[in-house]
Amino acid sequence: MLEQLNSEISNSIGKKISACLIFGLELSALLLLLGNGGNISWLPPVLVFSLVGFSLSSGLLFPFLWHYSERKQKNNSTKTYGFLYGGIRYCIAFNIIAFGWKKFYGLQFIVPTEISSMPMNQQTGEWLTWFYFGYSHAFGIIIAVIQIVGGYLLLFRKTLLIGAIILFSLLLNLTLINIFYQMNAGALMQSVLLTIGVLFLILLDYDRLIAFFLKTKSNLPSPNFRSSILKNILRLSAIVLSLLFTIYLKTLMK
Repeated sequence: MLEQLNSEISNSIGKKISACLIFGLELSALLLLLGNGGNISWLPPVLVFSLVGFSLSSGLLFPFLWHYSERKQKNNSTKTYGFLYGGIRYCIAFNIIAFGWKKFYGLQFIVPTEISSMPMNQQTGEWLTWFYFGYSHAFGIIIAVIQIVGGYLLLFRKTLLIGAIILFSLLLNLTLINIFYQMNAGALMQSVLLTIGVLFLILLDYDRLIAFFLKTKSNLPSPNFRSSILKNILRLSAIVLSLLFTIYLKTLMK
C-alpha cells in the first residue's frame, strides 16, 4: 500500500503543490497567532511577516524542487508527504487549541465598558458579536473544550477524521460570523486559513467519506412503501408543509 501511495504521489505534481501550499498557509496562520498582533516584544511584526513571506514562498517553490529532485534521484515521496501532512495537523491543532485556552483565561469575548454601555444601534457588528458570545461564560467554555478536544484529535491518525469533521463545522460557522458580522481582518484570516486546512484533511479521506455517508445504508427500520413516488412525496412534504405553516403564522401577525 505504501508503494502504491508513493507511486501516486511521485506522479502527481498537483498533490505536491496542494500539500506544500496548505502547509505554508497553516504555518503562516500559526506565525500570525504567535505574533499576537505585534504585542510581543521579542516577536516584532517585521519578523513575523518576514517568516510568513518565507513560509508562503517556500510553499510555492518547494513542490517543484521536490518533483524535480524526485525525478532525478527517485527519492521517497511518502516520507516527505508524511512530514508535510503531520506539519499541517500540528499547526492547525496548536492554533485552534490556543484559541480554546484563550477563552479559559478571559482573553476572548471581552468588551470594554465604554463600548458595552453604548446603545446597540451605535455599536459595530464586531462588538455586538463579542458581547453576545461573552454574555454566557459557560457557553464560551463549551466552545473552548470543543476546540481543545477537536484539535487534540487531529494529532492521532485514528481520530483525525472525526476531529476534522467536528472542527470543520465549528470553523465554517465561525468564518461566516466573521464575514457577515464584519469582524477584524486578522480574525477572518485565521478562521479562513484554519477552515481551508481542516477541509483539506477531510478531503484526503474523500473516498471513505463517500462510502460511509452515501453508499452505506442505515440499519434503522423504515415504513415499507411499495411506491417510490409516494416516498418522495412524503419527503418533499416536510419542506412544503412546514413552509405553508410558516406562511400561515405570518398571516396571523398582520
